[in-house]
Amino acid sequence: MSAGKDRPLSARLVELGAEVASANRRARKCAVAHRATEGEVARLRDAVLDAFASEDEARAAKASRERDKAEGAALRDSAERLEGAQRAVQRAGVERSTFAVEHIDGLVAEREPDAVAAAQAVEHAVAQLGHAYAAWTTVESDVAALLRRAGRDTRNVPRFPQTLATLVRDARRAGAVDVPPLLPGGRTCVAIAPHDDPDPDVRDAARTKIKREAA
Repeated sequence: MSAGKDRPLSARLVELGAEVASANRRARKCAVAHRATEGEVARLRDAVLDAFASEDEARAAKASRERDKAEGAALRDSAERLEGAQRAVQRAGVERSTFAVEHIDGLVAEREPDAVAAAQAVEHAVAQLGHAYAAWTTVESDVAALLRRAGRDTRNVPRFPQTLATLVRDARRAGAVDVPPLLPGGRTCVAIAPHDDPDPDVRDAARTKIKREAA
């Protein structure tokens, strides 16, 4: 379920998260700009030294003026922009965390429908596994009966994978286990109802019927 009118607190938390992301993007841009300014200052400083090395006073003076300008206003401006952007990131993060702390009960409550649905989905999956296995064994019995009627060997009939058979057995044992929704304190419990999954009686009845028809 997406955050929206039915989950106003979650929607607000998403908005605050977007503000944190936006502040981080701005801080990264400011960091890139600040590094570029530092690189320019280093380049101009090197130009001054190179001019002095060549005894070119005019070029040295020009490079020195450019260096002073970049090292003063430009570098200070880029550093302050970066610091301001980093402060904005901190503020946005604190605001989001504060909101989550103040509204945690409501935020969790908004997720209760999802939590219950997830628990019910597990219940449904376990039941469906049992139904599918029962259907497989019914078809298996049907095919085996046909082969025997035709005097064919049934030993080469594919068998149900052992790994899945174990899973089915475990699912049957878990038939009465409660699946708690993912909520603190387990406010609601969804019980997995017993199912007719790999019920030996159902399977044997199906096989008996097929054998009777094949006789």
